[in-house]
Amino acid sequence: MNKNKVIHAISGPRNISTALMYSFAQRPNCEVIDEPFYAAYLKKKDLNHPGKTKTLKLYPNSFGGAIQRVQQFISSSEAKEVYIKNMAQHMVDANWDWAQEAIHVFWIRHPRKVIRSFLKVLPEVSLSDIGIEEQVNQWKDIQKFSGPKIIVNSDEMLNEPEKTFPIICDAIGIPFFKEMLRWPQGRKEYDGAWWPYWYSNVHKSSYFEKGSILGDPLEKKYSKIETEALEYYTELYHQRLVF
Repeated sequence: MNKNKVIHAISGPRNISTALMYSFAQRPNCEVIDEPFYAAYLKKKDLNHPGKTKTLKLYPNSFGGAIQRVQQFISSSEAKEVYIKNMAQHMVDANWDWAQEAIHVFWIRHPRKVIRSFLKVLPEVSLSDIGIEEQVNQWKDIQKFSGPKIIVNSDEMLNEPEKTFPIICDAIGIPFFKEMLRWPQGRKEYDGAWWPYWYSNVHKSSYFEKGSILGDPLEKKYSKIETEALEYYTELYHQRLVF
């Protein structure tokens, strides 16, 4: 690990992860990188996600190549901090040795909210699409790593960001900056190439809005996935940072 302080954020999809990336990008001396393992994940799983062709063209298609890109990004950055936005499901077959000394923040959200939001972009969803089982396994695996590590429930953070964000920063050993609570609207230069398909709502935002309500039950075929996911979510929820 070099001079940079690396903050490795692990989330599932549709979990305000892009807004969180925008938030950390407002910190003085912090650079961010957006889902560096996405192309390798798409290639391996042969998934037909929107923007797939462009994503595979622009980014490394192997996990080794993605790791090399991340390491080069970190080593070439002159910033004191590097925030890596990652999806748990993207990281299943990746080697994590490069992140042994990183700070790890696992962001979680109720599966019903994740599934409902995911279905607004893609017509179908499976348990493996939302990354919650993978988060449980990865959380267990990183306990051997030396860096700070926390789990944060995104909706609890959203209840009162001006109160909760300082607590999050303190828990991982970095100072809080009030600039983290706002960011410019619109596309960012560091957005991944898939932004036209996934980021339309977050591009309209400039601050953290209140979390959504749990809402009505999902239709039967998706409620089964929610039930499966809840077991993993609950395991992480009981270990979360309490505000």
